[in-house]
Amino acid sequence: MTRRRLLVGVGLLAVVAALAGCSTILGPGEPDPAKIEQNVSYDWNTTANATFNVTRNEYTAVYAIENRSEIDLYQRDALGTRHPLDVEGVKFRYPNGTVTNVSAENVELQRKKAIVSLPADDGKLAFRSPRSGKQFGLPTFVSGTYEVTLPPGARVGVPILAQVSPRDYETTLENDRVTVAWNDVQSRSISVRWYLARDLLLFGALFALMLVLGAIGVLYYLRQIRELEQRREEVGLDVDTGDDSNDGGPPPGMG
Repeated sequence: MTRRRLLVGVGLLAVVAALAGCSTILGPGEPDPAKIEQNVSYDWNTTANATFNVTRNEYTAVYAIENRSEIDLYQRDALGTRHPLDVEGVKFRYPNGTVTNVSAENVELQRKKAIVSLPADDGKLAFRSPRSGKQFGLPTFVSGTYEVTLPPGARVGVPILAQVSPRDYETTLENDRVTVAWNDVQSRSISVRWYLARDLLLFGALFALMLVLGAIGVLYYLRQIRELEQRREEVGLDVDTGDDSNDGGPPPGMG
């Protein structure tokens, strides 16, 4: 009887686990209308095919749409596995300037991607997504020019502290914000890893401190050698046999 109860309990746990994980196995479920239809403001006056405004905890994206009825949005984890991109405040701007919200009904969440059905074949698509850390990266959902505006104080000028891919890029600085731009992205993804300007100052101060400590260490080492030489001279251990080799005389102390 006890064994039967144990088997029943294990079976119930398996059912609960299956129900809890069904969204992971079959897909992430339905999109949240409250998130998809949030009222988010975007800068539509962009000239690049893909424009990103990166801040501390989120970023906004504006894509130029040309002759397509839908777009797949996804991101990759550290292992390279695809996951649907977490988007909110999805909007579409028609070529005539009219802006409309994209309803949750037009967003399909699958296990590896989110599919957005577009209101028109041409226009601009915008959305917001959460982020964290000192790096930003996404697959290239559209071809052409890309621009990424980094958070205030972010810099990419020192290669040892930053990394930008692909490498053929240009940067501009305005209002303490760096914009990284690519003229024609051919790679499958873009990524930017940056440092803060204050980090560079701290790094420079640390490097200067290491130089000072190194110089002090060298001086201390040289001083120890000098003191050792003086002690050798005082006890008569500093013997110079350079002149004694030619006079044929006895060793020191034997004359």
